Amino acid sequence: MLRSSVRIASPKPLVLRRYGSSSSIPFSTKMAALIAKTKPEQIYLYKPTALLKFGSWSLSVVFLIYGLTFADWSISSSRELYAREDSEKKDEETGFWNNPTFLFASRISGSVVLSLIPLTLSAAALYLPSRVVASIKYIPHGSCQLTRRAIISGKPISCKALISDVVRNQKTRVYTGKGFQGVQDNASFVFFLTYKTRPLWDRFYIVNRSGSFWGQDGRIFDALFGKDSIKSLERQDFDTNSIETNKESSSLLNMIEDEERKTKLSGNATSAKDIILKNQRK
Repeated sequence: MLRSSVRIASPKPLVLRRYGSSSSIPFSTKMAALIAKTKPEQIYLYKPTALLKFGSWSLSVVFLIYGLTFADWSISSSRELYAREDSEKKDEETGFWNNPTFLFASRISGSVVLSLIPLTLSAAALYLPSRVVASIKYIPHGSCQLTRRAIISGKPISCKALISDVVRNQKTRVYTGKGFQGVQDNASFVFFLTYKTRPLWDRFYIVNRSGSFWGQDGRIFDALFGKDSIKSLERQDFDTNSIETNKESSSLLNMIEDEERKTKLSGNATSAKDIILKNQRK
């Protein structure tokens, strides 16, 4: 009997590429694969353009010059008016509202308040780009690492946090079903993540929708940081207005806890095996 020369190829294991197309893979499978990672996995990557840095610095300088110029002009004008009014009404008896000193203090106060507006915008022009997220990593057992750039040096600044402490705005969905990653939104090109336990000035992070999402699927963020139901996100007839939120938010935590228990059991088994091998050698 002749042997068949045709070989049947063995099935290849399922591989989730970091940023590869995986639209045919069920969302629950993606989440299980991500949570099963034993090493930190990058789930988001964005490279700020030079235009963002140059534009923010230029805008900041413009507001700074305008604020300082206005402050100088308004204060000098107030002093000139005070000197003139003080000489004219020196011997007159007037109410406190017409008193030159009161008028001078009022004008100076108004000048300071109006000058603070452009100066605040100048500081905001530098501060906001520094809150733009450059990368996010999922750390096994329910943690994540947020990385942004420093204001002046541009060096990366990383912050580790529990996933339960980082939340997405409940009114804003990351996944819209539009675009090749499903995150395109005509209303906004960014969304915000809030680190609840940090001070107010270090609490908010800006995530650009044009960045690269793990598995080219923005639902990862809705599940991790929005506490949306995995089953609702997995439905093919996806509707952003009918997602179940918080009803199954514990399912993700249960998956993380189960994976943590498996890791501990695997570590204990490895330790026991090492002890047995040492005893046999003796």
